[in-house]
Formats: sequence, structure tokens, C-alpha cells
Amino acid sequence: MSIQEPHIAVLVLDTPIPGVTAKYGDFGDNAIDLIKNTGTASSTFVKYQLNAENPEQLDKVYEELLSAVHRHLIEGYVLTGSRSDAFSSLPWLVRLKTFLKNTILKLDKPVVGLCFGHQVIASVLGCKIDRSNEGWEVGTTTISINDAIYKLENSPFTELNQKENIDESGQDFDAAVLFDRLNLIESHRDVVYGGLPADFINFGSTSKCSIQGMVSVDNGDGNKRNCKIITFQGHPEFTTDLALDLLKYKFDAGLLSENEYEKAKYHTSTLNNQGDLIGKVINKFLFEGSD
Repeated sequence: MSIQEPHIAVLVLDTPIPGVTAKYGDFGDNAIDLIKNTGTASSTFVKYQLNAENPEQLDKVYEELLSAVHRHLIEGYVLTGSRSDAFSSLPWLVRLKTFLKNTILKLDKPVVGLCFGHQVIASVLGCKIDRSNEGWEVGTTTISINDAIYKLENSPFTELNQKENIDESGQDFDAAVLFDRLNLIESHRDVVYGGLPADFINFGSTSKCSIQGMVSVDNGDGNKRNCKIITFQGHPEFTTDLALDLLKYKFDAGLLSENEYEKAKYHTSTLNNQGDLIGKVINKFLFEGSD
């Protein structure tokens, strides 16, 4: 089916998860729901399933994707999470990385990466991706935010604020107080190691993961990147209910110990999931620009 209208391309990088996808939709659906529910822009989203072992099926999807690129129909890209390893040599992943390097990252379009999407983009940019020495980081987790992200020109991260009524000199007025910490759902045991490229800054960190996302910046050296990139190691697109069911899926599959599962379930049930705030950041980034 030929796609005829401008759209955000959502690159779906995982296959259905038993007992989870049927209930909540796939990772592409989750990302689309987040962006639609936290923004005001009217935009069309098209999912492209790029995690497929069938070469003929994959060829067809890439034909549709390339056709949309050549007709200038794609206004931005979102790369979803996945249960695969971003450092593996699976044929579909090798092809994705080549397409990222040779096509998407050379276009003047905003690119968003979520969890696995964050890792794949970082890998293509030359970062090291590997298993974390700290094991799984799962469930709702508190991230310490790098305050440098607020200092970017027209920073999309100014959406990370709460209105407070402040009394100063006897006068009341509303002020936007920027967050220094944020709760996001995590679901990964691979991490981005080492330093980021010179034209990127780190979103934040946790005790288990020092690079919780990244955003491209214009460092004024005349080598401005064609596309703008923003990524998050966490899953802002996951609802709390989805996260709890995914934890159960991982525990039942033997991926989490009982202690890991119970601890993550407790944090997920009690901490405020603030993924909707990142949804607002993504909206501003995709539809208003970030520099």
C-alpha cells in the first residue's frame, strides 16, 4: 500500500510480546499514544515494522519507507524499544543501522529514540553498547537530570516543569520550577558506555546507567549535524499498568529473580510515572524544533 500523506515514521523494532502486545498494542502503538496524548499538533503516524527475519517482508517495508523518504513525506522519525541487543549482528539490525547511517541521520528531520532506539542511534554514532555490569534496570526509576539540557536554545526540556505559587516581597505569582529529577519506567540490561559524540549532551543518569539519553546540540564549530536527535534510555511511552505486566512477563520468563521482580513491582506501583512530561518534550522537539 502506497503512503500518500506527510507523516511521522515510527520504526517498530520489536515483535509482539505474549500477553502484553494484545492488551496494550506494540511499542509503536505505545509511542504514538504518548505523542498524541501529550501534544496539540495534528499529525499522521505510520508504523514501519523493521524487526523481521523474512527478507522478502523486510524488503517490502524498506521499499515503502524509501519511497516515502524520496517523496519528502516523512516529517520525523521515532525508533522504538526492542528485546533485541543493540550490539548484535542480526541481519535486520545490521540493515537498520546501515539505513540509519546512510539515510535517516543525513536528512534534515528530527529523530527520536526510545530505549533500544536510543542504543541503536548511539551505536551508529560510534558509542559502545554492551551489557550493563549492574544487571537489569527495570520498573519506575528516578533519574537525576543534567541541568545543561535546560540551557539549550529553545530547549524542549523546559516542558519538564511544575507550576508553583511563589510568594516574593508579599506578592503571589506563578512560576515554572524545572525538575532536577524525573521518574521514568526502565526496562533494559544494556547500556551506552563511554563518552557521547562532541555535539551531544547527556539527558541524565541513575546509579545503574550513567547515560539516560542524549540530545544533539549546535556547538558552534561549523559542523552542525543535518538532523536533530533526542533519545531516552527509559520508556516514557509505557503506562504503569503496561510496565507491571511487562515485569510479570520478564519474571515468568526467568529473566528476573524474585527479589528483582518484587522490588521493581513495588517502585512501579508507588512512584509517580512521569512519562507524560517526556511526551511533551518529544512533541516540542518533533513539531516546534529544538535549536
